[in-house]
Amino acid sequence: MSSTYFIDNSTPIVSAWLNDVNAATYASIPTLQTKPRGTVTATSGQTVFTVPFSYVVGSNRLSVYIDGVRQILSSSYTETSTTSVTFSEGVHVGAKVEFMVS
Repeated sequence: MSSTYFIDNSTPIVSAWLNDVNAATYASIPTLQTKPRGTVTATSGQTVFTVPFSYVVGSNRLSVYIDGVRQILSSSYTETSTTSVTFSEGVHVGAKVEFMVS
């Protein structure tokens, strides 16, 4: 039987049910490495951006950031296809537009 450890990594908890709960909980949480993500650099006044991966339009799982500031769906941008979004206003030249699935 495996053991679950407290945060200090020195005190094991040997309990089958706790290990099962722990394994089920943490196995269902995707890591950043498994989530699609990508960054595009804006040209002057660009409004349409190609997302560097496919996603499900309308799933409310796509997060969009401009220079680290999260954008609001339907207010700042719309999802126009499975690989593109359109901003309501042009994005400034050189902006880093980041896309990720949450």
